[in-house]
Amino acid sequence: MRGTDRGESIPIDHHITRAPRHTGWLTLILIAGGFAVVLAGLRSPLFDLDRHAVPKELALHVSALLVLPWAFADRRRIETGLVGTLLFAWAVWSSLSAILATNGWLALRALGITVSALILFAAARRAATAGHATAVLAGLCAAAVLAAALAAAQAYGVDWAWLAGSRPPGGTFGNRNFVAHLLAIVLPSLVVLSLHVGRAAFPVGLAGLAVLACTIVLTRSRAGWLAAAVALAVTAAALWLRARHTHAAAAPWMGSGAARLRPTRGLLVVLALGAGAACAVLLPNRLEWRSDAPYSETLMGIANYRGGSGQGRLTQYRNTLALVREAPVLGVGPGNWFVHYPRVTAPGDPAFAAGDPIPTNPWPSSDWVAFLAERGVVGALLLFLAGAAAVFTSLRRLRPGVYLGAGAGAGPVTAALPGTFAAAGVAGLFDAVLLLAAPTYFVFCLAGALLPATRAALHVALPRRLGHVLFAGMLILLAILALTTAGRLAAIRITGVGRTEAALERALRFDPGNHRLHLLLARRGACSTRVPHARAAAGLMPFHSAPVEALRACGQRPD
Repeated sequence: MRGTDRGESIPIDHHITRAPRHTGWLTLILIAGGFAVVLAGLRSPLFDLDRHAVPKELALHVSALLVLPWAFADRRRIETGLVGTLLFAWAVWSSLSAILATNGWLALRALGITVSALILFAAARRAATAGHATAVLAGLCAAAVLAAALAAAQAYGVDWAWLAGSRPPGGTFGNRNFVAHLLAIVLPSLVVLSLHVGRAAFPVGLAGLAVLACTIVLTRSRAGWLAAAVALAVTAAALWLRARHTHAAAAPWMGSGAARLRPTRGLLVVLALGAGAACAVLLPNRLEWRSDAPYSETLMGIANYRGGSGQGRLTQYRNTLALVREAPVLGVGPGNWFVHYPRVTAPGDPAFAAGDPIPTNPWPSSDWVAFLAERGVVGALLLFLAGAAAVFTSLRRLRPGVYLGAGAGAGPVTAALPGTFAAAGVAGLFDAVLLLAAPTYFVFCLAGALLPATRAALHVALPRRLGHVLFAGMLILLAILALTTAGRLAAIRITGVGRTEAALERALRFDPGNHRLHLLLARRGACSTRVPHARAAAGLMPFHSAPVEALRACGQRPD
């Protein structure tokens, strides 16, 4: 298959040169993985965030494992475009950083999300090549609408233990901010699909948009609101840019199955979004906000960094820059911000509870701050350049002449890509997004399906045996990631039943790198059993005070 730009035939990356067989199964796996990521969760009073995060990570890794044969169907060469090359370099750089990390368990966990994301990106490119881009987009949009519906149901009175209880309406994500980020990321794709699908599917798209808008407003997530607004503005600009290149006459991609893009459709999309937002504001819900005017208060304080969580973020960012100055090249290692942050925090830091055994969240309140601190300036720059290259490519290729769904990033659907990256980038300025499995799954699958075909930027011929060895290595790595994540999941299930010493010891057999479990056992029983766990916790978290205090309580000194 060839991509065209200004009527010129160009070579395209290795994910698009040859469509492997059975791509229908690939498409189904990508869609099923999206639903699995949305729905996965467990009950656990001890692991409040991980009971949602870990099951979603397992769904991410299992999906990557299943699509690996399609992602690397051609094992005799590596050929990829500029975006793929930059993402590959980012993964390699992250791997180097992980090797030198203080806490290898956290580094493996964070690096695993990156590796699986790249596999899914390559697989989504394959599916798009075979003409399944629209199916992938529609399936992922449907999964996001389900996530929005569950969160909204919780806001209006549905009380399931499976849903997040402490930060409603978080739905199946454990936090209302997390679900808002995901919905903002998917919003551009659903807008573009709704504008270009056939008449029968158009009302379904409008209903989905209303549900997404309603839930985003209900979350009162400032990062989610800002990301959604920017995403809609960027998507509107991309659609306008495409319209400039489209003559008033019918374009070839506007066949009988797809309605023309008329102003009426655009107006109805705006009305659907407005109706969803109005329902969130006007209909009474079960959310116990402390303010009499919660939504207007959030809107007025969306850029407030002089107090509250905004001031806390700025303090955290300033402190974290000290880690960047210490390790500007490779950073402190993926996932290891949590390990090193106690070294740079200052008195009065609202994001750090010095008296708690677990003094802070496992990640900073910003993707970009995390990537700078954990993977160095080069690592963060490689990811930024990959996103910028993807946006530039999609804007350059917003031209008529290709019908909806024909190939990777074909025709009008690619207009959703700039908005998708804008939403992820903006939300990532204020919260953890690409540090988490669920939004990462959607961002990289959507990018793979939406990114237009490009010239090859990297081409490496591989000996046949070496290609099979590399494939086997990736298979083993993904299996290790899935097994270690399943071990974390087993530990969460065990501690959900009880927190006795026997239960905690049993949980550690499945998750030996869990510092929380080691700390719990370091504070119970006789010193003869407590000291080994205190030393294990100190090895995992050498700059945290809780393991040191546990050792001193038994008359021991940290090594």
